Order: sequence, then structure tokens, then C-alpha cells
Amino acid sequence: MDIQKFDNIGQIYIISAPSGAGKTSLVKAVCENNTSIRPSVSYTTRKKRDSEIEGNDYFFISEKEFHQKIDKGEFLEYQNVYGNLYGTSIDYTLEIVNKGYDAILEIDYKGMLMVKKILPQSVSIYILPPNIETLKKRLDLRGQDKSKTVDLRMESSERELSYAKFADYIIINDVFSDALRNITAIILFGKLKSPQITNWLKSISAQNN
Repeated sequence: MDIQKFDNIGQIYIISAPSGAGKTSLVKAVCENNTSIRPSVSYTTRKKRDSEIEGNDYFFISEKEFHQKIDKGEFLEYQNVYGNLYGTSIDYTLEIVNKGYDAILEIDYKGMLMVKKILPQSVSIYILPPNIETLKKRLDLRGQDKSKTVDLRMESSERELSYAKFADYIIINDVFSDALRNITAIILFGKLKSPQITNWLKSISAQNN
């Protein structure tokens, strides 16, 4: 992968969290409230849920198609999560940032670590629930999984909590509006350090010398 393709363009933000911490709802709200940021839609082999829209929530493909993309080196990162494959498309993400938008990746902690290793300039934000009890309640209330799957997600989520320390920022999603406001503040702060602003300031300085 040519890392330089990601330089001097839009920023990349990584939102990671254990299942039930609320990252999907937060990512959706961030993108709805900020016209400068776009979600990078992932590919998955998971079965499409009734509420999901192809190309909006995920690109749903077969395992054969997914492995073909792996062989072609089309993923920035990919993971096996609860028996289903998920991958972040390099081309889709590049398309966002090349147009001058910031890209937001909603991925698990393994993907977060992988992307940070490849693109250290990316900004990682880890979402935590206020406590384990709230996490379990959220998984039960959303009603997307069978009780056995919820138990598996809970076991995995408790292990994943420790990976928050590897993120650039940690946000506790207790009050949704507060968590959303904090993510937005991080994004706005990041814009002050973006290559575009730095280059603009350099050009102004050069004109004044």
C-alpha cells in the first residue's frame, strides 16, 4: 500500500468500541451533523438485517468475493468478528479523502490497531460504556442477536475494554449528547492541525516575508 496517497488530504478518524457501547449511533450522528465528514462503508459477509441498506450500512458480499478482495490487496484492514468477515476498502476511503472530506472508520479494536500502524497520522477514538451493566442492557434492548450471541458479545466486550488505552482519545458514552459533543470537539481540534491548515499558514507567512 502506498501510504503517501493518504498524505496532505482529508483526515481519517477511527471510531472503535466493544459491542453495545453505541459507536454506530454516534458515527451516524457525527456524519449527519458534520458536512465535512463521511463514513467509510465497510464490506461484510454477514447476513443483511431488515433495517440495513446495501451500500449505506455495509456492502454485503459472499465469503468468496471477500477473499478475492483480500488476495487483490483491496482492504486497509479486515477482521473476523463472531464468524463474519469485515473489511475497510482502501479505494472507498481514498475516494472520500481525495475529495477533501474527512473519513470516519467504524471498526473493532484489532482494525484500529492495524490502521494506526499503517496510518499513524489517523486519529483513533475509543468509545466506552459507563459500566458493564449498561453494556449488557444495551445489547439486550437492541434485539439484534440471540441470547447466546449476546453472551458471546458480552464476553468479548469485557476483554476489549482494556484496548481503550491504545486509542488517542477515550470517550465515555453515558449521555449520548455529551459523547457526540466530545467527538465533534476532537474532530474540530484535528482540523486545526490538518496539513491543509499548515500549508495555508506557511503560504501566508511566505507572502509576508
